[in-house]
Amino acid sequence: NACPQKDSLGVLHTESCLTLNVYTPVNASNVPVYVWIHGGSFIAGAGILYNATPFVSISIRNLIPVIVVTINYRLGLLGFLADEALYDERSGIDNKSTTGNYGILDQMVALDWIEKNIQGFGGDPKQIPIGGESAGGISVTALLTSPLAVNGTFQRALVESGTIWPNYAIALENAIDSSGKVLRAIVNCTTIGCLRNLTVDQILTAQDSVASKSISGIVASPVIDNYVLNDIMENSYMKGDFQKVPMLVGCNANETSLLTCPLFYGIANTTQVQAFFKTIYNDSIINDIPNIYGSIFSCNSPLTYQNIVYSDSWAHCGSRRIASHFASHGLPSFLYTYDHVLPVTSSCVGVFHVAELLMLFPSLLHYLYPNYNFTDSEQQLSTNMILYWINFIRTSNPNASGNLTIWDSYHASFDNDFVLDTSLRMRNSYYNFTCSNLWDRYAITNKCNVTPYDH
Repeated sequence: NACPQKDSLGVLHTESCLTLNVYTPVNASNVPVYVWIHGGSFIAGAGILYNATPFVSISIRNLIPVIVVTINYRLGLLGFLADEALYDERSGIDNKSTTGNYGILDQMVALDWIEKNIQGFGGDPKQIPIGGESAGGISVTALLTSPLAVNGTFQRALVESGTIWPNYAIALENAIDSSGKVLRAIVNCTTIGCLRNLTVDQILTAQDSVASKSISGIVASPVIDNYVLNDIMENSYMKGDFQKVPMLVGCNANETSLLTCPLFYGIANTTQVQAFFKTIYNDSIINDIPNIYGSIFSCNSPLTYQNIVYSDSWAHCGSRRIASHFASHGLPSFLYTYDHVLPVTSSCVGVFHVAELLMLFPSLLHYLYPNYNFTDSEQQLSTNMILYWINFIRTSNPNASGNLTIWDSYHASFDNDFVLDTSLRMRNSYYNFTCSNLWDRYAITNKCNVTPYDH
């Protein structure tokens, strides 16, 4: 089952959705356990969509077995509604208040259940790395900073396209203004009892209106409630307030193309791109962009220019900062950029957000492209990527076994990332100029300081 959502991608959705799926080798014994947290902007997705059978099969064939567990968590307003009345109910441990992070708490309960029960499936409860993509990757970065996640609960982290900045964890007061108060006005409810009497369909219908009328435009996001999260994640990582575990992190070459191409393909001009930038960046950034990327008027394609700038700000530089934070504490840290374009992909979207998942969970390929099969070189790339992931899951080193191109750990002096393509390769300083001179500087000088919620 999937948790309630507007479009469950062909999977039945129900409120009885807090389930997990265990993919385990036959006769497994004391095997490392990879917990996968799905993405979907915190409003969509399900663990069952990620068939991990090929992943586990490759681990068996290479004598490096792993178990994969995919989990569900509550989504949308059902998982992330922030409301004053819910906050006042004192539902937390030690009488501490929380609201807005129910989906993250579901993930923690799943991890606790796995730790207590995975031996029955042949797993090692002391070897539980966690990973996720997009909202799932953001969840991983949040769990690493949560005071509720006890050291030792998970031993390694893998973050795919789940950046820590822009600030996806928002202040509780802003979350209440953006979701709780807006929802009450839309459905005409003045009490929490009224909200609880709404049907799931009524809540899902209201979600779209909440997004359009809220201050942030975001329906669901982790919340800084001083219970699950104490600070925005950028601050926590800069201060070193996170679990010190090995990290594998990265994103795709054209992360934002799925957003920009449907809006602007074939019609983008410099005026439209500049107007788009004004909706997401402040004047200081807009003035700096030409100094870093050159003038938009010198680019043959305004849409390409837009995708490069937006992908750097949204994904590439944030992933690089995660790798840097972990490496600065002497932890194994590995940074990648997935950069393979499938021939069936449109030229505009290129290596789009979620594209790497087709390699790691190959059953998704036929979901997106029913009539396409991997070429031999693409099949090898898929196998290689799964082997890198398995090696890291087992040992904290993606190079531990198999005849693989060496993936060097991240070092600030080289500013190195590993390019995942049919031709695997290391490169140095690819993101250094744009990230160091604009996006990192902005993230540091413009980061928020969040005060405890008090009403």
